[in-house]
Amino acid sequence: MRIDRPGSILCFGEVMLRLGAASGVKLANAHGFAIHVGGAEANVGALLAQLGRRVEMITVLPQSPLGDRCEAELRGVGLGSPNIHRADGRMGLYFVEGASGVGRIVYDREGSAFAENSDAFDWPTLAAAAAWFHVSGINLALGGKPAEAALRAVQAMADAGVPVSFDVNHRASLWKDRSKADRECVAEMIGMADVLFASHRRLKQALNLDDADPTRAAFSAFSKIRVIGSTRRSMDRQRLSARVARCDEAYETEAASLGQIVDRIGSGDAFAGGVIDAILRGASAEECAKSGLAAAVMKHGIAGDRWIGTREELEAFDPFAPGDIRR
Repeated sequence: MRIDRPGSILCFGEVMLRLGAASGVKLANAHGFAIHVGGAEANVGALLAQLGRRVEMITVLPQSPLGDRCEAELRGVGLGSPNIHRADGRMGLYFVEGASGVGRIVYDREGSAFAENSDAFDWPTLAAAAAWFHVSGINLALGGKPAEAALRAVQAMADAGVPVSFDVNHRASLWKDRSKADRECVAEMIGMADVLFASHRRLKQALNLDDADPTRAAFSAFSKIRVIGSTRRSMDRQRLSARVARCDEAYETEAASLGQIVDRIGSGDAFAGGVIDAILRGASAEECAKSGLAAAVMKHGIAGDRWIGTREELEAFDPFAPGDIRR
């Protein structure tokens, strides 16, 4: 895996508008929503861009004021947009409710501009100028053109020698009515990835493993994988630890307290972004795990889908130290 390729980090996936009901308010009786721009791959790209990396978002947005808002917000956090395609169609949406510690997400994304036009990209040409490629299993769960485009993209990147990071990012509601054959594309994608983000549970599920150590089994089954990263929440969901493994080394952090949680959504994407940045710096498994954990813990205190900050703030943040006000 060559990590010194010239070019930009490319992130491919759907960008949506997130509409969140106030805390304690059910969607059924909500009278207003907080609006954020969201999307797993965009969240990863945004963190990397804020850390000073050259990052471009590869997506399709509707030719509408809502598409304009999303593109402007992506640019505002440093994401390049020369390969954002604009098309007729609707904006994908998702709604969030949270009451008494129980959250729920409802998707309204069928027939979106992205779903109908994600086959618009020339992947071999994009691969020729790419330094890294990031994608998630959400594209696969959507099926149709997004799934086909994601698989073609990763194949083109692999053929060109571009490192690929793949976050399984399982979404049960999106996979609910899909066939076993559809689900097998996850294992196909894992086999083309250099860096994989997946919990032990998701690895066992995706690869039909009974092995007590699915990380070891994944390294054995797929020779291309170089790094596997994951997080683990405590039973009460108030503590988080991180693990990063390579074939020859692994490191798992202690569990850090999450303190007062503002927003859990996007914390896994922040972890992935922190790990990718550390890999690009040539860091050890221990450094990768600590960087990813710091980003993930920080994200729990930030409203919206994305981590917001600077490299200085990330490097100064200690997830094991009690918070304080910086003056």
